[in-house]
Amino acid sequence: MLRLIKYLLLFFFVFCGITSFSQTKKDLQKEKEQIQKEINETNKKLNKEKTKKNNALKELTLSNQKIKQHNHLLTNIQQTINIQNSTISKVEKNIEILNVSIQNKKTELEFSKLVLSKLIYQTYIWKNTYNESFFLISSSNLNQLYKRKQYLNQLTVHRTNQINKINKLTVDLKLEQHLLIVKKATLLDEKLNQEQLLLVNKLESKNLQSEKNKNSLIVNKIKQNEQFYRIELTNKKIESKAVDDQIKKIIEEEIRKARVEAEKNNNGSPLTPESIELSSNFTSNKGKLPWPLSKGVITEKYGIKKHQAISGVETKNNGINFSTDEGEMVRVVFDGIVSRIFFIKGKGKAILVNHGSYFTVYSGLKDVIVQTGEKVFAKQTLGTIVTSETSGDSELHFEIWKGKETQNPVKWLYKAN
Repeated sequence: MLRLIKYLLLFFFVFCGITSFSQTKKDLQKEKEQIQKEINETNKKLNKEKTKKNNALKELTLSNQKIKQHNHLLTNIQQTINIQNSTISKVEKNIEILNVSIQNKKTELEFSKLVLSKLIYQTYIWKNTYNESFFLISSSNLNQLYKRKQYLNQLTVHRTNQINKINKLTVDLKLEQHLLIVKKATLLDEKLNQEQLLLVNKLESKNLQSEKNKNSLIVNKIKQNEQFYRIELTNKKIESKAVDDQIKKIIEEEIRKARVEAEKNNNGSPLTPESIELSSNFTSNKGKLPWPLSKGVITEKYGIKKHQAISGVETKNNGINFSTDEGEMVRVVFDGIVSRIFFIKGKGKAILVNHGSYFTVYSGLKDVIVQTGEKVFAKQTLGTIVTSETSGDSELHFEIWKGKETQNPVKWLYKAN
């Protein structure tokens, strides 16, 4: 019984080891599916942009995003392959240990059977040569009688022990042989999975190289018509600067209003206790904030960047831009209060949400369903994205501010890297 429990426990721990790897593989599979979904979404938007004239700048942005997603997918696949290799090594080690154990048990079983056969033979010879009762009665004294009786008992016990040992070895051997069959089947499955992963890895590497080649063609297309795109980037830069100044001015006004209110109430801090707690909660959720859209692709990231195709041109973004579908709903990323709803020329409506010492900005909305002063909660809908009549683009511009300083939203949003 103890041996049975021992091998059941062995099977359980081996199974748990494989299960823990499976759990990790499941996580990677889930991540892979999400990345593939993002690639498909980017590809759909990229194909849409290809149908438009003189839209190579947007194509290049989406192509860069797709290359990054393919790299991410390759990393995911390689991690899965590494886990698969580790799993195969563990299973092979278990098979090796089981083979050695089975061989040892076979040898021990053969030896035990040989010992038992000799005992049975000796008992047979002894019984045919001696009469057990006469053997005991013929003892010269009680001490000799006791020793002879003890000898006969020991023969019986030894024979019984040997039979029990053989039975236990037989059960243990069958359990290990069954476990070996299971392990060999598992190894075969894992190796088949590994082959499939290697094929997927090879195919994805080709997809990445293909996208890089397409990216080079887009860059060449921009360079061939450099003057046109240089003017376009310059105009965008002027528009962006006007929007940045407008948003900055509004945020400065909100901060000033908060300070005036604090002075009126003889409060040293421009923030109420509730706002201080809200700021603290916002800070503690860095990297965990939900996206302001349930579906979308990041097309432009935060910061100053040199343009990939046109020399001497820099672009600046105080936030990040999302490309999404027509009619997509915009949602707030964290609890807060709607501070301001305003209009940005050529971009639609914008919403400023206060999160204590932090602000979030959502611009590019057609319809707004919240009001100034309204309390909003994470993932609550703010309005509908606007779709440009000229380009057909549905784009959200999103910013995070701490006081008068812009923040990189990629560092704040969940898995935005």
